[in-house]
Amino acid sequence: MIRINLLPAEKKPIRTTARQYLIGYVLCVVVTGLAIAFLWSNQTRTIETLQRRESELKAEAAKYAKYEKILQDLTKQKEIIEKKKEIIQGLEKDRDRMARVLALLSLWVPVDKVWFETVTITGDKVDVAGIALSNESVAEFMRNLEESPFVMRGSVVLAHSRQTSVGQRKLREYRLTWRMVPYSRVKESLAHKDKGQGSEEAQKPSPQTTFQAKPQG
Repeated sequence: MIRINLLPAEKKPIRTTARQYLIGYVLCVVVTGLAIAFLWSNQTRTIETLQRRESELKAEAAKYAKYEKILQDLTKQKEIIEKKKEIIQGLEKDRDRMARVLALLSLWVPVDKVWFETVTITGDKVDVAGIALSNESVAEFMRNLEESPFVMRGSVVLAHSRQTSVGQRKLREYRLTWRMVPYSRVKESLAHKDKGQGSEEAQKPSPQTTFQAKPQG
């Protein structure tokens, strides 16, 4: 015989209550708040560290900027000193060259025949203008220049020679240009020349003295 239970099944009571939901919610809120507080604190410390590092870098940059300014000032002063040094060396070089040219002119110019009024030196080029008694005096001056070791061969050029009057006297106004040979090159050439002459003299046979026996009487 089969029995069928038609009575409804007994339902188990649900233990979950509103209080439990509330506790779970509060716990979630607390955990979330703690997490946010931890992250906020960590970020705050990171920001403070970065700000301190930024302040240190700014202080170092300001210190180095001061030194950089000093270095720039020293560099500018050095450039100014170097320029002044170059100018002084150029003036000394030009003064020495001018003194040498004037000293040599006193040897080259025919006495009481040729006079120079202006002397211009540009590099190794010399430009002299003046007056002379005649064209022959100017030609003599040019020959003296050509024979000098301080004048480049073939560089003497007569720019012009024309008649002029000084008081009641007729003279020749001239202008000459030539190129100078550096003193160091002339000195080197003379040294080689002296060395060559010394070698030639050393190669010459020395004179031998012959003795002749005196006959005995």
